[in-house]
Amino acid sequence: MYDGQSVSFQSLQALRDIGPHSSRNASKGALIQETFILFKELDKINIQELRDNVFIDNCLHKKSFQTRRRIWNDLYYRYLYIAPEWVGLSIAATTAKGITSPEYISLTYLYYSLRDRLTFDFITSVIWDKWQTQVTSVNREDVLLFLEAQSSASQQITQWHESTRKKLSSNMLSALRDFGILRGIQKKYIQRPPVAPETVYHLLCVLKAEGKEGIAIIDAPDWRLFLWNESDISNALADLAQRKWIRFEKSGRTTMLELVRLPEVSYERGS
Repeated sequence: MYDGQSVSFQSLQALRDIGPHSSRNASKGALIQETFILFKELDKINIQELRDNVFIDNCLHKKSFQTRRRIWNDLYYRYLYIAPEWVGLSIAATTAKGITSPEYISLTYLYYSLRDRLTFDFITSVIWDKWQTQVTSVNREDVLLFLEAQSSASQQITQWHESTRKKLSSNMLSALRDFGILRGIQKKYIQRPPVAPETVYHLLCVLKAEGKEGIAIIDAPDWRLFLWNESDISNALADLAQRKWIRFEKSGRTTMLELVRLPEVSYERGS
C-alpha cells in the first residue's frame, strides 16, 4: 500500500539489470501463479504484511520454508526492489484482469526480462535473430550455445557447473513459454507475446528515464522483447497518443515523443 504519488525518474533509471550475468533463474521460472497470488493483495497491504503472508500464513501453499524464501526473494527482486510503488501496484492492478490476461502476463514479462540481464540478452539476440530469419524453433542447445559464447567475457558463467547451465537453460525456456513468447511443451517455437498498452507505457517510461529521446526510443533493443519492428512500435505509440498518455509524432526518422501521463499508478483495477 502506497501514497499514490508520482515515481521519480531517478528510481526508474535503476530498474534495468546491468550487472554481470546471473544464474538467479536457475532454480525458478516465470512463477506466474505465485506472482498472481501475491500481488492480488498488494493494494490492500504493505510489503512487510505481504512478506508475512508468504512466510507465516503460507499463502503460496509451499511446505518448505526454503522454497517460500526462494520464491519471495525472486519476486521481491523482480518486482519490488526498485520503484515498488509503481511496478508492484501496477502489477497488482492487472490481476483484476485475470491470470491469463495480456495486461498481467505482459507486464510481469517485461520486468522479468528487464530485471535479469541474461534473459534480456538471450531474447534480444538469439530469439530476435531467429525471428528475423523466420526460424521459429528454439531449444535448450540454443541457450547452452549462447552461454558458451558469453562465457569468454563473463567470469561468472565460466564458473558455472554444467548442471547449472542445463537447469538454467530449461527453466529459461519454460519461463518464456509461460510468458507467451514461446509455445510448446517438448518442442518450443517462437511467437509474438501478448502486449497490453500499459506494458508499452511502462517500457516507454523506463527508456525515457534512461535518457533516450526521439528516434533513440524507437531504435532501442528493448522492443525486441515483443518481437516488434519499427512499424509495430510506431503503431503502439500512436495508440498511447490516442489514449492521451503521450504526445507522439513521427515523420521519417524525425520523432517527437513526450509523456502526458506521469509514471504513476493511475491504471484502475478492473478498468
